[in-house]
Amino acid sequence: VRMSDQENHEAEDLRHQPNQSRSVETRNSILEAAEKLFAEKGYEGTTTHLIAAEADVSVGALYRYFADKEAILKEVYRLDISNMRTQILRDFSVVDIIGKDVRQLVRTAMTLAFRMYSERSGLRRTLFEQSRKIPELADLRHQQEAELHQAVLQLLSSFPGVKLPDREVGAYLVSLFMESLIEDSVLYRHPSPEFDDERLIAAAADFIVRYLFCDGE
Repeated sequence: VRMSDQENHEAEDLRHQPNQSRSVETRNSILEAAEKLFAEKGYEGTTTHLIAAEADVSVGALYRYFADKEAILKEVYRLDISNMRTQILRDFSVVDIIGKDVRQLVRTAMTLAFRMYSERSGLRRTLFEQSRKIPELADLRHQQEAELHQAVLQLLSSFPGVKLPDREVGAYLVSLFMESLIEDSVLYRHPSPEFDDERLIAAAADFIVRYLFCDGE
């Protein structure tokens, strides 16, 4: 049976699935080293030789686990998405949403997002940039964006008094606003230093709430 192109690609990305503790440690060391170097040097400035040296493994050992630098990047991206989902579910549960003031809820969500991206801003800046160049990462990013859109839409559906005539478009705009603010303010730190995170988050929450509950009259 001939493997599809996608199956061949996946096989190359994860050449050697470790099943022993030493193998798991080696693979994790490679990924941790890659995360550190991607954060410090960017994708273009990082090589497989640098990753191997940082992980204290031979280049040959690295290639037993990953086909190339891009395969390592893809796995780092997947792990980062998984870690973010875990953190969101841990810190922002359904229980936290019920009965909360909408403005406070938005501020809590924005604070969590700012904190998560600030903690690993160098790495996430590299992942963000490469997700606009590598098709498979672009697909993962679009999936993330779709999940955020659906989550915002579900929240809007649970809030009484929302004035939006088209909640689906409204959810998309709120999601886009939040993503753009995080990109500009956290990943690239474009605003004036006088606009600290707390001030930006408070203003963003007010902006979103006014958009959701103002009927335009």
